[in-house]
Amino acid sequence: MRSFDDLRGHLLGQLNAAVRRPGMYGGEPVILTLLDALAFADDRTDRWQAELDALVKRGAANAAMVSGAVHEVLGHRSEDVMASVYADLAHRQGWLSLDADSRIPGVLGDRDRLLDDVIAEYGEPPLWLGGTNPKYSKTLGYPDRSGSLVFFHFMPELRLMATRRGDGGFRDSFVFTPAGLAR
Repeated sequence: MRSFDDLRGHLLGQLNAAVRRPGMYGGEPVILTLLDALAFADDRTDRWQAELDALVKRGAANAAMVSGAVHEVLGHRSEDVMASVYADLAHRQGWLSLDADSRIPGVLGDRDRLLDDVIAEYGEPPLWLGGTNPKYSKTLGYPDRSGSLVFFHFMPELRLMATRRGDGGFRDSFVFTPAGLAR
């Protein structure tokens, strides 16, 4: 029989894999299930419910959950952007494992950039959401100086669409590049 720590470790591993590759793990329903299970295991169900309520209040979730709010803001569904919202919550709960330690100074949205430009400037991302195929969108996450996560959302062909950070209004948390605004 497995110990509680073994089961919790397994849930953490599954959550970290699911936010990085949501399409391979069943998307938003699976991520929500894993987060709910970890909240129960860590006796944080009230705190977790408060996080979910806050998502709705700031416009980061609606009747179609986070995927629906992402669609409202971007005009299309994006699993990596959806997963980044949950990764941010998991990070605040101490459930997200970052692959490296890096700090970025601020949000970039003033000019168009490619994925390679961001990696050259900030190093390998501690959090990569989505696959490596350049034909599909993806999101990179880096902690800023305060330890909060900043997300770089890339369109297909690896062009930076927007950066996002913060707990404020969901729509207002996006800083679009010129290419992102054009899309």
